Order: sequence, then structure tokens, then C-alpha cells
Amino acid sequence: MIEKNIGNIERIFRVLFGVILAAWAAIQPDLNGIEWFVLVISLMLVLNGVFSRCYFWYILDINTCSKKDKNCIENETPCL
Repeated sequence: MIEKNIGNIERIFRVLFGVILAAWAAIQPDLNGIEWFVLVISLMLVLNGVFSRCYFWYILDINTCSKKDKNCIENETPCL
């Protein structure tokens, strides 16, 4: 399992954006392919925000955690 690599501000934005996308898809009269895709993306964003882990950031070796956060991975990549 990967270490936490998402900072608190990014977590908040991911959860909020995921909830907004899910709400938008939920109010659509018909769920076609695009709405299902938006639901999947919103679920991924919410889960990333809740668990503070992003596999795409892990592949790209990006860490947005604060240097003060002891639960985050410590690597050579500068924090954003």
C-alpha cells in the first residue's frame, strides 16, 4: 500500500469537487455513458480525498503533503 501523498487542502478540494460532480450526475434525467463516467470520476475523487492517497500522483512521484505532516511519505521530491 502506498503512503499518504495528498495534502489537506488538496483533500478538501477533491472531496468537494467529487461531491459536486456526483450531485450533477444524480440530477440528470437519464444516465448515459457520460454521466456514468462522471460518477466513476467523482467516486475516485472522493475516495482519494478520504484516504489521502492518489495512485496517479504516486506514479508521477508527486507529494502535496505538508513537510510538518508525519503521516506522509518523506522523499526527495519537493512539496507543492
